[in-house]
Amino acid sequence: MRLYTTNTQSIVEIRSRHADRLQMQVCGPTVYDGLHLGHVRTFVFFDVLARTLQRSGYKVDFALNFTDIDEDVFKKAKREGVSYKEISDKFYRKTLKTLSKLNIRTPTYYPRASEYVQKSVDVVKKLTSKGLAYQLNSNIFLDYDKIVDHGLVSGLSRERLYDLRLDSYDGKKGPLDFLLWFKSDEKPYWDSPWGMGRPGWHLQDIVIANDVFKGPHDLHGGAVELVYPHHDCLECLGIAVEGTAPYVPYWVHTCVLMIEGKKMSKSEGNVIYADKILSECPPEALRAYFLSKSREEELNFKMEDLLRYKEILGDMQGRLHNYKGVSAPSKEVQDLKDKFFEELYSNMDTSNALNLFFKVTDTAMREGSNLGVLSDVYQILGLEFMLLKG
Repeated sequence: MRLYTTNTQSIVEIRSRHADRLQMQVCGPTVYDGLHLGHVRTFVFFDVLARTLQRSGYKVDFALNFTDIDEDVFKKAKREGVSYKEISDKFYRKTLKTLSKLNIRTPTYYPRASEYVQKSVDVVKKLTSKGLAYQLNSNIFLDYDKIVDHGLVSGLSRERLYDLRLDSYDGKKGPLDFLLWFKSDEKPYWDSPWGMGRPGWHLQDIVIANDVFKGPHDLHGGAVELVYPHHDCLECLGIAVEGTAPYVPYWVHTCVLMIEGKKMSKSEGNVIYADKILSECPPEALRAYFLSKSREEELNFKMEDLLRYKEILGDMQGRLHNYKGVSAPSKEVQDLKDKFFEELYSNMDTSNALNLFFKVTDTAMREGSNLGVLSDVYQILGLEFMLLKG
């Protein structure tokens, strides 16, 4: 299959490092709150991508990682007077339930950063022994200049990266060097050769991937706002840890979700939670709504548009429930089905694929075809339960 990747800024052929297996990691949520619609848009896309890769012949090892070593988790725990683990456990379970409601079932692993602290320490020790990381006031920094000279995922030049600066800290060898381990006097903290501290955000994802995949993986995804600095840092750090360049050959991103023309964010106060929407709309409507727009384009969320998909799919479900077609599919049905899969194999055009999904269903029902022939069409969109209910 062919797919647009951020790091190449072009559509490329996806080829795994392994003959029959593709390894994929997607940056999951920070577990101090419920899933919001921005998360849902991203996770629905990668769920359909994984299903498409599976149909193309790959066994997909898919890690959706959870960040639970994070200031937002710690602050919430402090406000509520409980341990950070109680907060992260609560929202980890809640997130898994929401993903299940949305029929997002392709991830093979749901790792949590807190399960990999000792492995994080081991990786940092390895990097310091190689001279790729250094200690400064009980903090450990990656020496960026020894590994890469620009943003490998973002494509940002060295000069532009200097303007942005990943973080400022007196005494760093270079302005692009970033934290792998940082000193902390506040709990939770963990012991290390450099004193009590915590693993840095970028390190957490690399350590998880290294342990789950036993080496570099093929495809990494997430929302576009993670491209810089997070994914630039992951590619740089992954090269250092694995000794392989590129660390990840395919970086794939979903675009921004807007609410009334503004990016959805807590700072804007316009976050809409998935569970609230699922109390008003069935999951198939939410999946179809997000798939109706290319993942490379901004989507301005409108409740009336979502409700339109609720109505369309509700009508379809009613027709499926009473449908008894038994004849073999016509050439028109087969041609439409082939076009449906072509749209997915050619850069995951979910918008065109969704239109063809409706068209091939209507055509098959008009002709009295046995809808079993469309089971893989429904399955790849994550709508297979509609046929079962029908």
